[in-house]
Amino acid sequence: MMNFDAAIIAGGAASRYDGVDKPLLTTAGETFLERLGRELAPAANRFLALDRPGRYRLDGWREVVDPLPGRGPLAGIVAALREARSEWLLVVAADMPRFRRPLAEFLFGYCRPDVLAVTAMDRSGREHPLSAFYNRRALPVLEQALLDGRLRLRDLLDDLTTIPASLRHTVFPDDILANINTPDDYAALIRPDADGPPIIAVCGVKNSGKTTFLERVIPPLVASGIRVGVLKHDGHDFSPDVPGTDSYRLRLAGAEAVGVYSRYRYLLTREWDEARWGELLPAFAGVDVILLEGGKTNSYPKIEVLPRGGGKTVASDPETLLAVVSETDPEIPGTPFLQRDDAGAAARFLAKALRHIRRSGVS
Repeated sequence: MMNFDAAIIAGGAASRYDGVDKPLLTTAGETFLERLGRELAPAANRFLALDRPGRYRLDGWREVVDPLPGRGPLAGIVAALREARSEWLLVVAADMPRFRRPLAEFLFGYCRPDVLAVTAMDRSGREHPLSAFYNRRALPVLEQALLDGRLRLRDLLDDLTTIPASLRHTVFPDDILANINTPDDYAALIRPDADGPPIIAVCGVKNSGKTTFLERVIPPLVASGIRVGVLKHDGHDFSPDVPGTDSYRLRLAGAEAVGVYSRYRYLLTREWDEARWGELLPAFAGVDVILLEGGKTNSYPKIEVLPRGGGKTVASDPETLLAVVSETDPEIPGTPFLQRDDAGAAARFLAKALRHIRRSGVS
């Protein structure tokens, strides 16, 4: 459990988005509220700050209502601070679906007894008061500002002893702090290649030959000038360290994360929740495509490798299927067939598919 409380501020009017209920917009099968609720579920106490009772509901989150509706997010922060039980309250806007739990933990590391607020600061130097921690001792200052009509949060930071926590030397991209304010913002969010290189899944049943296919197709892709990253799912867990090495011993001793680096490469292992696999994507910066081994149920374009001897496809959405790989053509209407042992043809097909995905933003 996190040693702080959390509040999602969900009372805005969405004036730049034609009044759309932004917290109910979806990404990757979840509403913004559901995604933030999941990310921050370990908080000691959880509050959903609303401008009117019952506007939204979120399981496990207690509703608090703005004391002075119509006065913006400051009213929601005040409402949540009044109910907070922990010393520190994390505040996140409901239209920030890229916010993640590790960022909360990073910001919390800056919280000290002699300060009243800690804000995330992007690489341009802009502070984000709706991605921030507030100490309960800040409540009187914020209550008075609310009564006085001083509602601009960035101005109020000058009234508090505030530490800006910069993302400059972290793995967090600046857009983890981005608000979805307009339809264009939302379109960029749900377009898979907006946040990094395109992803193509290579799926199939166990032992169908997915790794062998990748092993054969990567060399001709690389030879053609395409920079390739591979992300592999292991449904049975794995040991990331060689037994007896220093990193293995340190992990067994209880370290949650262990990093090893040299002049040429680095390796980082840590305990985590599998649902957070998307947080690995920033580490692939600079590649032209990520080949995801597995992922038959996701929405990414995919190539399915059929087992030797044939079989039915297992991709949950046939519309996302780019091609099937097998010895003989399974004759699936509208789905190209790639010969298992012709790596060159498969690489050319992948390169062409990649160019199409880049042009169209296909998800």
